[in-house]
Amino acid sequence: MANRWPAGEDAPVKRTTTLVAAALASAALLAGGLSVTSAAAVEKPSASARKALSPLHATHGKRAAIRNADGAQVLLRGVNVNGLAEYYQPNPAYPAVLPQTRADFEAIARLGFNSVRLLVSWSELQPTRGAYDKAYVAKVRQAVRWAADYGMYSIVDMHQDAWGVAVDTPIGTVCPDGAKPNNGWDGAPAWATITDGASTCTVGEREVAPAVRKAWQHFYDDSAGIQTQLVKTWGRLAQDFAADPNVAGFDLLNEPGFGDDLMDTDGLGHFYDRAIKAIRAGERKGRGFSHVVFWEPSVLWSASGKWATPEPGFTKDKNLVFAPHIYSESLNGSTIEDGFDNAATVAADQGVPVWSGEWGFFPSDAAEAATKIRDYAKAEDAAAYGGAWWVWEQACGNPHMINAPGGTPNPISQSLIRFECPSDKPLGTPAAFGAVLSRSVPRAVPGRITKLRSDGTTGAFDLQGVYGAGADRCGLEVFVPKRFAGKRVHASGITQVRRTRHLGNTVLRGCVADRFRLRIG
Repeated sequence: MANRWPAGEDAPVKRTTTLVAAALASAALLAGGLSVTSAAAVEKPSASARKALSPLHATHGKRAAIRNADGAQVLLRGVNVNGLAEYYQPNPAYPAVLPQTRADFEAIARLGFNSVRLLVSWSELQPTRGAYDKAYVAKVRQAVRWAADYGMYSIVDMHQDAWGVAVDTPIGTVCPDGAKPNNGWDGAPAWATITDGASTCTVGEREVAPAVRKAWQHFYDDSAGIQTQLVKTWGRLAQDFAADPNVAGFDLLNEPGFGDDLMDTDGLGHFYDRAIKAIRAGERKGRGFSHVVFWEPSVLWSASGKWATPEPGFTKDKNLVFAPHIYSESLNGSTIEDGFDNAATVAADQGVPVWSGEWGFFPSDAAEAATKIRDYAKAEDAAAYGGAWWVWEQACGNPHMINAPGGTPNPISQSLIRFECPSDKPLGTPAAFGAVLSRSVPRAVPGRITKLRSDGTTGAFDLQGVYGAGADRCGLEVFVPKRFAGKRVHASGITQVRRTRHLGNTVLRGCVADRFRLRIG
């Protein structure tokens, strides 16, 4: 996550029939009272939910999309989960992450999400040079299994912020005039951190600290083979999940930083190419299949809404998705319209689909961002993009919440489940956010989405599409939240409309003609 936010906002931290299901409002959600279920009360996944999910792949070209094995277009809508990431701990009195449990995944699925972006740390995978921590991989595998138990894909994200844990300003350091102490963050292990003794203090954002930029330059130069070590780690991780269809794909590197030249992305493109080749070799060695690779622009995109992407041709691989973080009107000043237009332009140039790996709004009072989140959702539906909200839970001791080494937490952790700090007492999900995030959504569409509108407040929903040759005509799947289960469903060009229940919500399924439309309300 880019540690930037606008002035005035606190830092974070898819024939007429009728559904027979009772139209029970989700009172806790609408009142902003959603909280994680206790482990003892977690609902056991159904037998159907335990079945492996359909493997995903990305198509390439003018109508690029993420598709499942039946040829349906898939929208991955989800949330970031950071319980497995190793973060720098600014103050030993406050844990940097909260424990990750099965209950988290059940609660996420109840909101209607069909995916999680699962943060993993290079520093945990490879705590010493040449190592590969199988015990940590087992934790990742367990999280993937928990998500799949509730019908959710995992995007395995090699997460980092401002290089890693070992670029912190030691407590007691006197920074030069105009500079300030900088937290360590997450990502690279200490053994892979080469700074040439540059200052850890920063005169602006965390990424511009001299030590951080030096570390990135050495990574792009592959000094002491540190980049090669991460490439090899990607190969081993891909081998471990080679045959797992519950893993939607691999996010190569979160918000990659910059070295000596702010706008130079040749080094980033070269690393991506090496990592992708290692992933494909690992998948072959593991007797698996080609997973989607999600690749990101430079961290400058999160800060500005555009800029700094590798040039087309950085890899010959085609199973790719462009994964910018669309923080427009949130952490940067670009408009939501411009944010989506900029993403679409890069995607068209590269011939790939778009998935926003992070997005979100972080005002002190969630109601202040109610209009913005609705505008974002409208743009997301119009573009037929997926994405992942930042973040499910953010511990009070996370460096996003403590602004300098040795400091104390901000009063409220503004994750989706908000927390009172420093106690980590859960305060629930703001109603303004929960209603939008849990709106109706097409999860799988046999062919191509041509129009999508979904209102999380009124329940109005309109999906239009065209069938795609070779797809399973009966692969249509639409999620409808519990509170809208009693609304009328109007279907044109769709037969055998049927419903199932999942975690209290409704899933509509049907078989499509060459052109089809489904409306709710």
